[in-house]
Amino acid sequence: MLRFDGRVAVVTGAGRGVGAAYARLLGSRGATVVVNDLGVSPTGTDPSGGPAHEVVAEIEAAGGRAMADTRSVASPEGAEGLIEATIAAYGRVDVLIHNAGRVHGNYDELRTLNMDATHWLTEAVWPHMLEADYGRILVTTSSAGLFGTAVGTDYNTLQGYGAAKMGALGHTRSLAIRARSTGIKVNAVSPHAYTRLAAGLEQTPELAFMATHSTPERVAPGSVYLVHESCPVSGEIFAIGAGRMARIFIGETVGYVNPDLTIEDVEDNFAAIMNEAGYHVPRDMSEITAIYRKVATGQ
Repeated sequence: MLRFDGRVAVVTGAGRGVGAAYARLLGSRGATVVVNDLGVSPTGTDPSGGPAHEVVAEIEAAGGRAMADTRSVASPEGAEGLIEATIAAYGRVDVLIHNAGRVHGNYDELRTLNMDATHWLTEAVWPHMLEADYGRILVTTSSAGLFGTAVGTDYNTLQGYGAAKMGALGHTRSLAIRARSTGIKVNAVSPHAYTRLAAGLEQTPELAFMATHSTPERVAPGSVYLVHESCPVSGEIFAIGAGRMARIFIGETVGYVNPDLTIEDVEDNFAAIMNEAGYHVPRDMSEITAIYRKVATGQ
Protein backbone atom coordinates (compact mmCIF):
# COMPACT_ATOMS: atom_id res chain seq x y z
CA MET A 1 0.00 0.00 0.00
CA LEU A 2 1.31 3.45 -0.90
CA ARG A 3 1.66 5.55 2.25
CA PHE A 4 2.49 9.14 3.17
CA ASP A 5 3.72 8.54 6.71
CA GLY A 6 5.91 11.41 7.89
CA ARG A 7 4.84 13.66 5.00
CA VAL A 8 3.14 17.03 5.39
CA ALA A 9 0.67 17.94 2.66
CA VAL A 10 -0.88 21.36 2.01
CA VAL A 11 -4.13 21.28 0.02
CA THR A 12 -5.88 24.50 -1.00
CA GLY A 13 -9.62 24.54 -1.51
CA ALA A 14 -9.81 21.43 0.67
CA GLY A 15 -13.02 22.21 2.54
CA ARG A 16 -15.33 20.83 -0.12
CA GLY A 17 -15.44 18.81 -3.33
CA VAL A 18 -12.27 17.53 -4.95
CA GLY A 19 -9.98 19.22 -2.43
CA ALA A 20 -11.76 17.59 0.49
CA ALA A 21 -11.48 14.21 -1.25
CA TYR A 22 -7.72 14.79 -1.64
CA ALA A 23 -7.35 15.77 2.01
CA ARG A 24 -9.31 12.77 3.32
CA LEU A 25 -7.38 10.32 1.16
CA LEU A 26 -4.00 11.79 2.10
CA GLY A 27 -4.96 11.69 5.77
CA SER A 28 -6.08 8.07 5.51
CA ARG A 29 -2.68 7.18 4.02
CA GLY A 30 -0.68 8.73 6.86
CA ALA A 31 -0.01 12.28 5.73
CA THR A 32 -0.40 15.24 8.04
CA VAL A 33 -2.79 17.45 6.08
CA VAL A 34 -3.13 21.22 6.16
CA VAL A 35 -6.70 21.82 5.03
CA ASN A 36 -6.82 25.30 3.50
CA ASP A 37 -10.21 26.74 2.62
CA LEU A 38 -11.64 30.23 2.91
CA GLY A 39 -15.11 28.71 3.00
CA VAL A 40 -16.70 31.14 0.55
CA SER A 41 -19.66 30.74 -1.78
CA PRO A 42 -19.00 29.95 -5.48
CA THR A 43 -19.03 33.71 -6.13
CA GLY A 44 -16.40 34.38 -3.48
CA THR A 45 -18.64 35.78 -0.73
CA ASP A 46 -19.60 34.81 2.84
CA PRO A 47 -16.35 33.29 4.12
CA SER A 48 -16.64 30.65 6.81
CA GLY A 49 -14.17 28.50 8.72
CA GLY A 50 -16.71 25.69 8.85
CA PRO A 51 -15.71 23.66 5.77
CA ALA A 52 -11.98 23.47 6.62
CA HIS A 53 -12.63 22.57 10.25
CA GLU A 54 -15.21 19.94 9.29
CA VAL A 55 -12.73 18.15 7.02
CA VAL A 56 -10.07 18.31 9.74
CA ALA A 57 -12.56 16.77 12.16
CA GLU A 58 -13.27 13.94 9.69
CA ILE A 59 -9.56 13.20 9.24
CA GLU A 60 -8.92 13.24 12.98
CA ALA A 61 -11.96 11.07 13.68
CA ALA A 62 -10.48 8.49 11.32
CA GLY A 63 -7.19 8.53 13.25
CA GLY A 64 -5.27 11.01 11.08
CA ARG A 65 -3.56 14.33 11.71
CA ALA A 66 -4.72 17.61 10.21
CA MET A 67 -4.77 21.37 10.70
CA ALA A 68 -7.25 23.90 9.36
CA ASP A 69 -6.17 27.10 7.63
CA THR A 70 -8.87 29.57 6.58
CA ARG A 71 -6.91 32.31 4.84
CA SER A 72 -7.38 33.24 1.19
CA VAL A 73 -4.53 32.31 -1.14
CA ALA A 74 -5.75 34.88 -3.70
CA SER A 75 -3.07 37.31 -2.52
CA PRO A 76 0.70 37.05 -2.05
CA GLU A 77 0.27 37.57 1.69
CA GLY A 78 -2.31 34.81 2.02
CA ALA A 79 -0.36 32.30 -0.07
CA GLU A 80 2.90 32.99 1.73
CA GLY A 81 1.12 32.97 5.09
CA LEU A 82 -0.25 29.48 4.44
CA ILE A 83 3.20 28.08 3.76
CA GLU A 84 4.75 29.96 6.69
CA ALA A 85 2.06 28.65 9.04
CA THR A 86 2.70 25.09 7.89
CA ILE A 87 6.44 25.42 8.39
CA ALA A 88 5.86 26.91 11.84
CA ALA A 89 3.58 24.03 12.82
CA TYR A 90 5.41 21.09 11.26
CA GLY A 91 8.81 22.28 10.04
CA ARG A 92 8.33 21.04 6.49
CA VAL A 93 6.10 20.91 3.42
CA ASP A 94 6.45 17.76 1.33
CA VAL A 95 3.33 18.09 -0.80
CA LEU A 96 1.53 21.12 -2.21
CA ILE A 97 -1.73 20.70 -4.11
CA HIS A 98 -3.21 23.94 -5.40
CA ASN A 99 -6.81 22.94 -5.92
CA ALA A 100 -8.64 26.14 -4.93
CA GLY A 101 -10.35 27.83 -7.84
CA ARG A 102 -13.36 29.79 -8.95
CA VAL A 103 -15.49 29.85 -12.08
CA HIS A 104 -17.62 32.91 -11.30
CA GLY A 105 -16.33 36.47 -11.17
CA ASN A 106 -14.63 39.07 -13.32
CA TYR A 107 -11.45 38.31 -15.23
CA ASP A 108 -9.12 39.70 -12.56
CA GLU A 109 -10.78 37.63 -9.84
CA LEU A 110 -10.55 34.48 -11.96
CA ARG A 111 -6.91 35.15 -12.82
CA THR A 112 -5.88 35.89 -9.23
CA LEU A 113 -7.01 32.61 -7.69
CA ASN A 114 -6.66 30.25 -10.65
CA MET A 115 -3.30 31.47 -11.98
CA ASP A 116 -1.55 34.05 -9.78
CA ALA A 117 -1.98 31.96 -6.63
CA THR A 118 -0.12 29.15 -8.37
CA HIS A 119 2.89 31.43 -8.65
CA TRP A 120 2.65 32.80 -5.12
CA LEU A 121 2.23 29.39 -3.49
CA THR A 122 4.96 27.62 -5.41
CA GLU A 123 7.47 30.42 -4.93
CA ALA A 124 6.72 30.41 -1.19
CA VAL A 125 7.23 26.66 -0.85
CA TRP A 126 10.14 26.38 -3.29
CA PRO A 127 13.02 27.28 -0.91
CA HIS A 128 11.79 24.74 1.64
CA MET A 129 11.54 21.97 -0.92
CA LEU A 130 14.94 22.86 -2.36
CA GLU A 131 16.50 22.68 1.09
CA ALA A 132 14.95 19.26 1.63
CA ASP A 133 15.77 18.19 -1.95
CA TYR A 134 12.27 16.75 -2.05
CA GLY A 135 8.81 17.91 -2.95
CA ARG A 136 5.69 17.07 -4.88
CA ILE A 137 3.58 19.86 -6.39
CA LEU A 138 0.27 19.35 -8.18
CA VAL A 139 -1.34 22.28 -9.99
CA THR A 140 -4.93 22.29 -11.23
CA THR A 141 -5.57 23.16 -14.87
CA SER A 142 -8.80 22.62 -16.80
CA SER A 143 -10.19 21.26 -20.04
CA ALA A 144 -11.87 24.67 -20.35
CA GLY A 145 -8.44 26.07 -21.19
CA LEU A 146 -6.73 23.02 -22.66
CA PHE A 147 -9.45 22.40 -25.22
CA GLY A 148 -11.60 25.52 -25.03
CA THR A 149 -15.24 26.15 -24.19
CA ALA A 150 -17.92 28.72 -24.90
CA VAL A 151 -21.62 29.31 -24.42
CA GLY A 152 -22.87 31.09 -27.52
CA THR A 153 -21.09 34.09 -29.02
CA ASP A 154 -21.06 36.30 -25.93
CA TYR A 155 -18.31 36.42 -23.29
CA ASN A 156 -18.79 33.87 -20.55
CA THR A 157 -16.80 33.53 -17.34
CA LEU A 158 -15.61 30.11 -18.50
CA GLN A 159 -13.47 31.93 -21.08
CA GLY A 160 -11.59 33.83 -18.37
CA TYR A 161 -11.46 30.72 -16.22
CA GLY A 162 -9.97 28.68 -19.06
CA ALA A 163 -7.38 31.35 -19.83
CA ALA A 164 -6.27 31.50 -16.19
CA LYS A 165 -6.04 27.72 -15.94
CA MET A 166 -3.80 27.66 -19.02
CA GLY A 167 -1.58 30.22 -17.32
CA ALA A 168 -1.35 27.89 -14.34
CA LEU A 169 -0.24 25.14 -16.72
CA GLY A 170 2.55 27.35 -18.01
CA HIS A 171 3.78 27.77 -14.44
CA THR A 172 3.69 24.00 -14.00
CA ARG A 173 5.77 23.25 -17.07
CA SER A 174 8.41 25.85 -16.22
CA LEU A 175 8.62 24.77 -12.57
CA ALA A 176 9.20 21.19 -13.67
CA ILE A 177 12.17 22.30 -15.76
CA ARG A 178 13.56 24.33 -12.83
CA ALA A 179 13.30 21.19 -10.70
CA ARG A 180 15.11 18.78 -13.03
CA SER A 181 18.30 18.71 -10.98
CA THR A 182 16.40 18.31 -7.71
CA GLY A 183 14.14 15.84 -5.94
CA ILE A 184 11.07 17.98 -6.67
CA LYS A 185 8.42 16.88 -9.15
CA VAL A 186 5.69 19.14 -10.52
CA ASN A 187 2.65 17.96 -12.48
CA ALA A 188 -0.78 19.22 -13.47
CA VAL A 189 -4.23 17.67 -13.27
CA SER A 190 -7.36 18.48 -15.24
CA PRO A 191 -10.05 17.04 -12.97
CA HIS A 192 -13.41 15.94 -14.33
CA ALA A 193 -15.69 16.21 -11.32
CA TYR A 194 -19.15 17.45 -10.50
CA THR A 195 -18.76 19.92 -7.64
CA ARG A 196 -20.73 22.93 -6.43
CA LEU A 197 -18.85 25.03 -9.02
CA ALA A 198 -20.16 22.81 -11.81
CA ALA A 199 -23.60 22.75 -10.19
CA GLY A 200 -23.75 26.53 -10.49
CA LEU A 201 -23.25 26.52 -14.27
CA GLU A 202 -25.96 26.29 -16.90
CA GLN A 203 -26.90 22.61 -16.78
CA THR A 204 -26.22 20.52 -19.89
CA PRO A 205 -26.31 16.80 -20.75
CA GLU A 206 -22.55 16.73 -20.11
CA LEU A 207 -23.01 18.12 -16.60
CA ALA A 208 -25.83 15.64 -15.96
CA PHE A 209 -23.40 12.83 -16.79
CA MET A 210 -20.80 14.34 -14.46
CA ALA A 211 -23.30 14.56 -11.61
CA THR A 212 -23.83 10.80 -11.80
CA HIS A 213 -20.40 9.46 -12.71
CA SER A 214 -17.74 12.09 -11.94
CA THR A 215 -17.63 12.30 -8.17
CA PRO A 216 -14.67 13.96 -6.42
CA GLU A 217 -13.76 10.59 -4.90
CA ARG A 218 -13.09 9.25 -8.40
CA VAL A 219 -10.56 12.03 -9.03
CA ALA A 220 -8.62 11.73 -5.79
CA PRO A 221 -6.67 8.46 -6.29
CA GLY A 222 -4.98 9.58 -9.51
CA SER A 223 -4.09 13.00 -8.16
CA VAL A 224 -2.82 11.66 -4.86
CA TYR A 225 -0.59 9.19 -6.70
CA LEU A 226 1.01 12.15 -8.52
CA VAL A 227 2.16 13.59 -5.18
CA HIS A 228 3.50 10.29 -3.84
CA GLU A 229 7.26 9.76 -3.64
CA SER A 230 7.00 6.90 -6.15
CA CYS A 231 5.54 9.11 -8.92
CA PRO A 232 8.11 8.84 -11.75
CA VAL A 233 7.19 11.86 -13.90
CA SER A 234 7.40 15.65 -13.81
CA GLY A 235 6.05 18.33 -16.11
CA GLU A 236 3.16 16.15 -17.23
CA ILE A 237 -0.58 16.82 -17.51
CA PHE A 238 -3.25 14.28 -16.63
CA ALA A 239 -6.99 14.12 -17.13
CA ILE A 240 -8.67 12.37 -14.20
CA GLY A 241 -12.34 11.65 -13.64
CA ALA A 242 -15.10 9.02 -13.62
CA GLY A 243 -12.52 6.36 -12.77
CA ARG A 244 -10.34 7.22 -15.79
CA MET A 245 -6.82 8.66 -15.84
CA ALA A 246 -5.10 9.68 -19.07
CA ARG A 247 -2.06 11.65 -20.15
CA ILE A 248 -2.60 14.95 -21.96
CA PHE A 249 0.30 16.21 -24.05
CA ILE A 250 1.24 19.16 -26.24
CA GLY A 251 2.74 18.13 -29.56
CA GLU A 252 3.88 19.46 -32.92
CA THR A 253 3.27 17.96 -36.33
CA VAL A 254 6.21 17.28 -38.64
CA GLY A 255 4.95 20.18 -40.72
CA TYR A 256 6.13 21.51 -44.07
CA VAL A 257 9.57 23.04 -44.64
CA ASN A 258 10.61 25.59 -47.24
CA PRO A 259 13.24 28.23 -46.38
CA ASP A 260 11.62 30.45 -49.01
CA LEU A 261 8.10 29.97 -47.65
CA THR A 262 5.35 31.94 -49.38
CA ILE A 263 1.66 32.42 -48.66
CA GLU A 264 0.90 30.18 -51.60
CA ASP A 265 3.18 27.46 -50.21
CA VAL A 266 1.18 27.51 -47.02
CA GLU A 267 -2.07 27.09 -48.94
CA ASP A 268 -0.71 24.33 -51.16
CA ASN A 269 0.78 22.36 -48.27
CA PHE A 270 -1.75 23.02 -45.54
CA ALA A 271 -2.75 19.35 -45.39
CA ALA A 272 0.87 18.40 -44.60
CA ILE A 273 1.06 21.13 -41.97
CA MET A 274 -2.05 19.72 -40.29
CA ASN A 275 -1.12 16.03 -40.66
CA GLU A 276 -0.70 14.48 -37.20
CA ALA A 277 1.28 11.46 -38.42
CA GLY A 278 4.73 11.36 -36.82
CA TYR A 279 4.00 14.19 -34.38
CA HIS A 280 6.60 15.15 -31.79
CA VAL A 281 6.07 15.90 -28.07
CA PRO A 282 8.79 18.41 -27.06
CA ARG A 283 10.15 18.22 -23.51
CA ASP A 284 10.75 21.97 -23.33
CA MET A 285 11.35 25.11 -25.40
CA SER A 286 14.95 24.16 -26.19
CA GLU A 287 13.69 21.25 -28.29
CA ILE A 288 11.51 23.64 -30.27
CA THR A 289 14.51 25.88 -30.89
CA ALA A 290 16.52 22.86 -32.01
CA ILE A 291 13.88 22.04 -34.63
CA TYR A 292 14.06 25.54 -36.10
CA ARG A 293 17.87 25.45 -36.05
CA LYS A 294 17.84 22.15 -37.93
CA VAL A 295 15.47 23.59 -40.53
CA ALA A 296 17.50 26.78 -40.94
CA THR A 297 20.91 25.10 -41.19
CA GLY A 298 19.93 21.82 -42.84
CA GLN A 299 21.82 19.92 -40.14
